[in-house]
Amino acid sequence: MNMLTGPQVAESVEEIAFLLLPGTGMACLSAAVAVLSHANKLAEQTLYRWTLCSWDGLAVVSEEGFEVGVQQGIQGLDPARLDKLIVCGGLDCDDPQVLRWLRQAGHFGLEIGAFGAGSYPLARAGLLDDYACTTHWEYLAALQEEYPRLILSSQLYVVDKDRFSCAGGSDVQDLLLHFVGEAHGQTLARAVSDKLVCTARPSGDTQRGAQRRQSVYMPACLQDAILLMESNIEEPLSLQEISDLLGISRRQVERLFRKYLDSQPSRYYMELRLNRARELLQKTSKSITEISIACGFSSTSHFSKNVKDQFGCSPKLLGRQLKLAR
Repeated sequence: MNMLTGPQVAESVEEIAFLLLPGTGMACLSAAVAVLSHANKLAEQTLYRWTLCSWDGLAVVSEEGFEVGVQQGIQGLDPARLDKLIVCGGLDCDDPQVLRWLRQAGHFGLEIGAFGAGSYPLARAGLLDDYACTTHWEYLAALQEEYPRLILSSQLYVVDKDRFSCAGGSDVQDLLLHFVGEAHGQTLARAVSDKLVCTARPSGDTQRGAQRRQSVYMPACLQDAILLMESNIEEPLSLQEISDLLGISRRQVERLFRKYLDSQPSRYYMELRLNRARELLQKTSKSITEISIACGFSSTSHFSKNVKDQFGCSPKLLGRQLKLAR
């Protein structure tokens, strides 16, 4: 390459806009830009151009508390000239103007995606309805409960036609390396990953936080029992139903929980349901009645009593405390 003239511009340059909303993760943004920048440098031509945007063209406050400057307001951006639009942050973003702009962008046929909590504004705009998608594992259950038309996965990243999403953090690198490999070949993608001293992981890998990590070995049948419980929160199974599905006796199920988890099946199941309720109280706007039903309680009074026993306060107060602490 002639260092005096600089890199050549590829015949087809991919135009990408990052919409930064409050709560944007700087690690996500940095990881994405690093992949694109190194792809350009190693290819010795401009394959990608990107623009950092906010709604009004002003800096946004990142998840880490820093102000992040942008190049322009998104209102002056023409979606027809973009190949990809990536939403960063915005867990609590419900600004009707932003959501309206996103819906309009969805009519232009560009690829639209999100890093981490960026899936929330896309879901609110209806842009993920009936699409396979993901988000950070902490938000998976709450997002599914609030937007049942989403086909949520705990994978590192998901690409479904003209929509894509990832959990955030280092998973951003995996997603962007996937795009580089798809568009310009695996040789370039591997060169970029070598430059970044990382190994690209496939989309099918499960987010680490979503995996059940135990400090002790658990037999497969106990893991299956827990999976049955996690999959049946709204309509809890009885211990007899669980043992029948596992093909072992109730007493064997009880022994397994006592030996490996120092708990009873009913107590463990109740804690799962209450932790799900805690998550919904913090991350959704659903009413106490709706959350109690979603977590398998037959009445709000029974729900409230169990929440108070577990967390020391009423569901309403717990929800307020959790949202203030966010």
